[in-house]
Amino acid sequence: QLYYFTLYNKSLLLIKVGEKEQAKDILNDIIETRSSKADDTKGNVYITLGILSVEEKKIESGLNYYEDALAMFVDERYDISSITQTKKLMAMAYLETKKYDVAITILEDALTELSQPGMERKFYQLMKAEIWNCMSKVYQRRGDHSSAKNFAKLALQTYKSELGERHPITLRNVSNVSVLLLEEAEGLTKSEAKSIIDAAKFEMEGALGAFLSLNDSWAYRFDVASLKTNLGLVAVWQGKPKKARKLLKQIEGIEVLADSVLEKRIATLKVLLEKLEKEKEK
Repeated sequence: QLYYFTLYNKSLLLIKVGEKEQAKDILNDIIETRSSKADDTKGNVYITLGILSVEEKKIESGLNYYEDALAMFVDERYDISSITQTKKLMAMAYLETKKYDVAITILEDALTELSQPGMERKFYQLMKAEIWNCMSKVYQRRGDHSSAKNFAKLALQTYKSELGERHPITLRNVSNVSVLLLEEAEGLTKSEAKSIIDAAKFEMEGALGAFLSLNDSWAYRFDVASLKTNLGLVAVWQGKPKKARKLLKQIEGIEVLADSVLEKRIATLKVLLEKLEKEKEK
């Protein structure tokens, strides 16, 4: 068992340094072995292969790996944590193919399992919060902002009660809810949107201050960049180009991941800010 576990960890290190093909060879070797000593590792191997497949946009292949992982976790040992993680990954894979109803069904099934008697402890509550966040993402992509916001708030309430209001995970979820509020405001008139945007701004400023107080600018750089981007968008909405430009300059000092949601939001901020600045010059 230790031998296969060591091999699996080696594959994870290879993935981390970008040697994905070599990692896949090791993972496939573990799957193909007939030794029962590899069984405890195979579930995680299937999950890792599934994640790699989804990253390569091979969604069907990824889902097949997740199904294999689920079978291992259910049949070999009923591991609720691993089962929940696998279902979450499956739902997010279906989300990529816009099969929203399938994703929601899988997540609802996971929530049902986590709501059984005896699962009131912190460990299970945090898993439920993860699922609620996934539900929020699915509804957001489906265009149901009201449901997305409600599930995000459920997750946030859980993180606040279980981890505390100043825990980084809680603060990230404050940011998530604020983004949903901003998206909700986009479809409203300026007068209707004002109270929503003011509320989002207040929450984001609080979260930003809390992240900065953690005194680890490197670890939380993306969180800070995300919050400053959203506050920049609020400043544009409020017609304050100087404030937005100041925030943008601070953000540009942070190297963000290419093609990430954050990079796209920064690009949106730049476009909207330039448009506002031109309008102010007239």
